[in-house]
Amino acid sequence: MRLGPRSARELMTALGISQPTLSRTIQSSSALFTTFRVSGDRTPQYARLRELPGGLNPRQTIFRISHTGTMETFAEAEFLMGGATLERTPTQTTLYEGLPPYMAFSSPSGFLGRQVARAASALDTQYPESLKDWGDDHRIAYLFTRGLNLAGNLVYGTTSLQREMDFRKLAPTPRAHKLDHYVDMANQLKDSAHGSSAGGEQPKFLSLSEDMGHVIVKFARRGSRMADLLPFEHLALRSLAGVGVPASNTQLLASVDYVFLEVQRFDRIGAHGRVGMLSAGAIDDEFFGARDTWSEFAARCVQARYLSAQDQLNVDVMAAFSELIGNTDRHFENISVLLGEDGEYSGIAPAYDILPMRYASIGGGVDPALTPITPKLSTIGAKPEVWALAAQAAHRFWRAVCEGQLDLPVSDDFKRLAADNLAVDQEFLAPLLPA
Repeated sequence: MRLGPRSARELMTALGISQPTLSRTIQSSSALFTTFRVSGDRTPQYARLRELPGGLNPRQTIFRISHTGTMETFAEAEFLMGGATLERTPTQTTLYEGLPPYMAFSSPSGFLGRQVARAASALDTQYPESLKDWGDDHRIAYLFTRGLNLAGNLVYGTTSLQREMDFRKLAPTPRAHKLDHYVDMANQLKDSAHGSSAGGEQPKFLSLSEDMGHVIVKFARRGSRMADLLPFEHLALRSLAGVGVPASNTQLLASVDYVFLEVQRFDRIGAHGRVGMLSAGAIDDEFFGARDTWSEFAARCVQARYLSAQDQLNVDVMAAFSELIGNTDRHFENISVLLGEDGEYSGIAPAYDILPMRYASIGGGVDPALTPITPKLSTIGAKPEVWALAAQAAHRFWRAVCEGQLDLPVSDDFKRLAADNLAVDQEFLAPLLPA
């Protein structure tokens, strides 16, 4: 069983033993083995449980937090040799080749994930300091012993559940003290955030404030290119909301040294309620394996009846708007799907992480030149209803930049660039818009 689950016939043939001998062996070592039937398959399978870091029990419980903040059991998980995961719920048993998509989604990643890896390795040598060196066993050990305030509504294991209970006692930061608190957090992270982090990712941290609730706080040092772009992200999301596309609620703050962008978390309701969510990447990896473009993903989800036609329109507008403002960072973690209390897909999440990434720092103190955008049809195609909405949002966006109508000052270079990009958009859109 070292390579994965096996049927009784496979085991008896390989070992030259009878069914009674196999059954007695399995039953006498229940701490080592598990028996199951995958829903829809009547053939029983046997598997060896995996040894996890720190002696973590390979049988674990996953909990779910509701919209109102109540906690309940979501599933029982068993981690098997060969890398598979067995999920048992009251209605079905599912075998995943690796981690379930929701568990892969919950695992540390990006800028925040690197901070997690660094902090975990400082406390426990079983965790590599670099997130690049983490395998599934490290991710499991982290989720079920140190997971806290994760994206979505799942909590992994009783140890993490107790951490969530303790987390509820945390007092939110008063609005009057937010800026000082954010400056302290930025100063703590500034060394690891130097150069806007590896790969150009935006430095950020999580917080809880009296006025905005649960937030992700992005920050950049004043005078940097990313400090120029954070107000553009705020403006981009407001521009999308202005044409009816749901977008994350944001707020800008600035100190002498930093610019901060608060992004209100759409997976949180009030102080304790939570909403299930999965990234497009987690869903696509599980069901489609394409990871091509946002529009193609949305079309597949509509065909599979995971999303509605309105969801597809919203995604298309987000993609078209991105073309019109130079958002070149449209990977599959920058778009998500919400889950209802019943666990079914309930729609595309509000837009987030949409800004002119064409102009973002690329690390090492290198800033791209402020050259005009080069929009393309991409896989959106000629859809007048999509481009009309995207055009309205983009016009509002570049006009505001051109006229300096932002909460923070706009440089003359960006104002001139905005005027050029307005002209580029107008020429590009001419054959795509209704007469």
